[in-house]
Amino acid sequence: MADIARVSEAPAAPRADITAARAEAWDDGAGFYLVMSLVAAAIILVGFTPSFYLKSVIHAPPPLSPLTITHGVVFTGWLTLFVLQAGLIAAKKRAPHRQLGVVGAVLFGVMISLGVSTSITAGRLGHIPPAAPPALAFMALPLLALTATAGLFTAALLFRRRSDWHKRLMLASFFAMTGPGTHRIAVGAGAAQQAILLVFLVADLLLVAAILRDVFERKRIHPAYYASAAVFAGLQAAVSWAFGSEAWMSFARAITQTA
Repeated sequence: MADIARVSEAPAAPRADITAARAEAWDDGAGFYLVMSLVAAAIILVGFTPSFYLKSVIHAPPPLSPLTITHGVVFTGWLTLFVLQAGLIAAKKRAPHRQLGVVGAVLFGVMISLGVSTSITAGRLGHIPPAAPPALAFMALPLLALTATAGLFTAALLFRRRSDWHKRLMLASFFAMTGPGTHRIAVGAGAAQQAILLVFLVADLLLVAAILRDVFERKRIHPAYYASAAVFAGLQAAVSWAFGSEAWMSFARAITQTA
């Protein structure tokens, strides 16, 4: 009877070990992901401070429309929620992280929809930063960036039960959103001619930092980062193509209903 009891109790230890391993994997590197989220959020917030957050003080053109204000408010809410979610992981609060995930998914969808509408409206009205390509060509940057961000975010949701994939894809999608903020910082710093290059460079450097963390800590690069790097490369190639493409211009004229 003692032998039977020992046999029946044997599987309990491995199951406990597996549960512990999963819990460790879920919050592994949580502090790093929080810091990188804060860095990306800071880039975006600093970039939009003159043209949105301090608009009433600086009065920089163009004036804010109701659509732009709504987009800015929703976008700020999303940034706050993203950083909060990273903070909940660092604090090992899994339940509220999952509960807020539903809110985050809905808010993200609203933000993307408003971002597309705002970008198309800016293209129609001819609103562009200094030294940028023509408005309809420049529209490729926000629209294609939103597409890349949405793709990475959707993939992260599909992998929500695989924390190793989920957190890396979510972080990469956040990096992809830094472009508008980087562009505005570059223009404000007098580097308008190099702004597009800096948009690409900053996003790439953020992703490289995340990859290097894997290399140092895990001795390998996670496949999620290979996928993210491919998306980044595709995005940058597509934007570069669109800036000089008549096919893009025809598409842009169609969606903005301009001649």
